[in-house]
Amino acid sequence: MLVDVFRRLTPFQPVEDYNYVGFGSVWFSDFILFHKILGIKNMVSIEESESARERFEENRPFQIRMEFSNSSQALPKLDWTQRTIAWLDYDDTLVTSMLQDVRSIASRAVSGSILAVSVQCMKAKALIEYHEENDSSKASAIERFRQTFGRERVPDGARDEDLAGWPYGALCRKILTTEIELALSDRNTSPETAMRFIPICEIEYQDDARMTTIVGIFVTPEDMARYESCSFSKLDFMPLENKAIRIEMPKLTVRELRKIEQQLPSVEGTELSLGSIPLSDAKKFCRMYRYFPNFAVMEA
Repeated sequence: MLVDVFRRLTPFQPVEDYNYVGFGSVWFSDFILFHKILGIKNMVSIEESESARERFEENRPFQIRMEFSNSSQALPKLDWTQRTIAWLDYDDTLVTSMLQDVRSIASRAVSGSILAVSVQCMKAKALIEYHEENDSSKASAIERFRQTFGRERVPDGARDEDLAGWPYGALCRKILTTEIELALSDRNTSPETAMRFIPICEIEYQDDARMTTIVGIFVTPEDMARYESCSFSKLDFMPLENKAIRIEMPKLTVRELRKIEQQLPSVEGTELSLGSIPLSDAKKFCRMYRYFPNFAVMEA
């Protein structure tokens, strides 16, 4: 899905000429995908674990530049004078250092650059600590959360219930977007430096844990026509309303997947022949079939 978003950046420049910044870990899955499909060559992977340098180097595919330091130290040192796609794909729940990273990029990125941020949204640390202490006389979980992240970032109507699951994901996306806007308000001191962050999409999904992602683009007033030419809203996975895209994996056998695939893309007004296939799972697959993983089944 992100590949399809990035493909549409050509009104700014050929996507293969973009820089890519990410957290490759030992798998470098995003780097492999973006290099092979999009042709991006200038890639930087930030890795905090200096002690595992040898393992990262041995697993590094292609000529990926490695930066062994934490992201807060590495990001300001990178070249932001070129258009960049940055995906800060964190494993953990939101912490203030992540906001520092987001602010660092927002204060430097040039027009046409993309920022994606992923965080875990199972349960906020403030909520976990509140339940562990089990003392109603102490500050509520949401009050602790406000003290950590600042009242200007947390909506007035937020409650303890918003610190777990998908509501927490929505709150994280709001806080991240607010931090970007705060950074841009400091940057936009004159018309010559004006920059906007325009959200492209928000995504919710679950693998080992519930995760949420925001994706947006930095655009100057002079480049608004280029942005409009990207037509991000025409991507077929974009919701009709400004809602988060919920990626839900259908529970279907390989045979059932193939049966539905043979009928796609469906013609408007026609119904799929499903037989015993559950309609709810079929609908999940139809919404995301172009992005669904391919599986090989081995039988002895």
